[in-house]
Amino acid sequence: MEEKLNKEEKKMSRRGLLWGASKLAVGAAGMTIVSIGGQGMLSKTAAKEIRKWPWGYKKIDPSKAAKIAYEKYYEGACCYGVVNGILVPLQEEIGEPYASLPLEAFRFGHSGVVGWGTTCGTLIGVGIATGFIAGKTGEEILNKVINWYVETPLPTFIPLSPKANIKNTSRSDSPLCHISAGRWLKKEGVSFGSAARAERCARLVANVAAKTVTFLNEWADGKFGMDQESQIKLYSIPAQNNCTDCHGTNIPNLPK
Repeated sequence: MEEKLNKEEKKMSRRGLLWGASKLAVGAAGMTIVSIGGQGMLSKTAAKEIRKWPWGYKKIDPSKAAKIAYEKYYEGACCYGVVNGILVPLQEEIGEPYASLPLEAFRFGHSGVVGWGTTCGTLIGVGIATGFIAGKTGEEILNKVINWYVETPLPTFIPLSPKANIKNTSRSDSPLCHISAGRWLKKEGVSFGSAARAERCARLVANVAAKTVTFLNEWADGKFGMDQESQIKLYSIPAQNNCTDCHGTNIPNLPK
């Protein structure tokens, strides 16, 4: 009889142990679910905070932006170089949300957007960076950078350790990649695939990043002035002031 009772007690103890373990497991699972759900809610909240736009700015050194941009050009070309030159210092100085931004996503702008020779990738990079930083005001900064770009003989940046030697600067009179690069190539007497052309574009990237940061610093100080009208106001249509470079006599006559 006593032996039978001992066996029953052992069964009950085992059953209780298993039941307790199962409750613990269920409880842990529940806690995990709640935890995951909570993290999900926190993540959504954090994501909502991250999406607040624009993301703001802290003044940085134009020479630092230029150096980063020059080096990054050789990793991912012009658009990528400019974006890195401007935003990497902000990742360091401000942190989030810049720190989580995958800058590799902006390689597409190379050679006037994946080789189509349209807007110079440096200027696309400026638009991306200033859009994150300054919102609508970023458009005004971009417009001013474009105006400077088309009127200025470039590149003037000289790296400490150039990867190739170049002799010339050229004035593009256009924000288009194929015209900007083409004019310089003709003046330098080299091909597009040459090391000299790559070096020219790398230095151009550095110039554009530094100039953009200069304008951003003025904006941060409340000294930025928009002295360049939009192209639409100037020409009553999205346009450049040098249509004959491409169109010759085929420019459409537009109603005023």
